[in-house]
Amino acid sequence: MSHGAVVREWLPLAGLMVSAFVFNTSEFMPVGLLLDIGESFGASESQTGMLVSIYAWAVMLLSLPLMVVATRVPFRPLLLGVVALFAAGQFLSSVAASYEALMGARLVVAASHAVFWAIVAPIAVRIASPSRQSLALSMVVMGSSVAMIVGLPLGRSIGLFMGWRLAFGCVCAVATALLVYLAVLLPRVSGAEPVPLSRLPG
Repeated sequence: MSHGAVVREWLPLAGLMVSAFVFNTSEFMPVGLLLDIGESFGASESQTGMLVSIYAWAVMLLSLPLMVVATRVPFRPLLLGVVALFAAGQFLSSVAASYEALMGARLVVAASHAVFWAIVAPIAVRIASPSRQSLALSMVVMGSSVAMIVGLPLGRSIGLFMGWRLAFGCVCAVATALLVYLAVLLPRVSGAEPVPLSRLPG
């Protein structure tokens, strides 16, 4: 494989790895910001904590129906659309005027989260050459794993210094940069086979 082909393979994989880090960081980040968010809206700790619980339930419940729809969309535009939706949800979170508005914005992020984790690994494997597919998959896993360790303290640190709204704003900015990066470098890859409703019981 030529040097140019290797570069064209690894640059989009690096983007997917960073995307995995950002998506998982977004999931854990609010945990360190709950007290600040609660103070902003005059909400109790239990009420503010529902931002995390409902987010997790939404990801779980939305994954299957959203993927039934998403299997009809080619992988490249699907991933770009998911990252764009994720960035929009982060922006809406940063400007939310009420607790209810923030909850709605988090549900937007949850919808993007549900689809992202269903497609990022297959995309990474399809981008890589056969001899590097396991390494490509490990890059996505590494991005996710690092976020589990770094995501919460990173979000908390940003929130302490700049406020929780700017913490969400920073994630929005990084996601927007990733969207542009992937739009330029992500190649066309074969999509998944559409899943008809009749196959859901199986």
